[in-house]
Amino acid sequence: MDIPALLQTLRQLEETLQFPSFDLEDAYALGTRLREAGSREPGPIAVRIVLDDLIVYQSFLPGTGKDNNWWMDKKYATVKRTRHSSLRAAAERELSGSQEDWQSDEEHYAFCGGGFPIMVNGEFRGAAIVSGLPHLDDHRCLTETIAAYLGKSI
Repeated sequence: MDIPALLQTLRQLEETLQFPSFDLEDAYALGTRLREAGSREPGPIAVRIVLDDLIVYQSFLPGTGKDNNWWMDKKYATVKRTRHSSLRAAAERELSGSQEDWQSDEEHYAFCGGGFPIMVNGEFRGAAIVSGLPHLDDHRCLTETIAAYLGKSI
């Protein structure tokens, strides 16, 4: 995998997939779309939307459970810490190695796809998170659904 090219793509996605506004109604609508998108995937997913440090939407498709909840906790911790996607955190760690102690803490942070920041007018407000598929598919499902919700193509 070409990590520098991946990083460039992830940076562009984060620039493109920003919200003009985001509230509880948006959280419900996006969470519902993610759940619907997950139901079309080959495996089940769990979905979480966090807004201002509060879980405002969460849903588990049949076949998901505690492990997915644990992964979503870790993915959110990574997105919150970096203000970037969990896949970007993974790519940056792969490219540069663990520069800080937290980057070696795989008990509390996830270095894989499936967590994406909710940025509103350049301000970090939370994250959209999915878990259940292979991590690159988690990222794809998540970003494609956010893009469709925002009416943008990626």
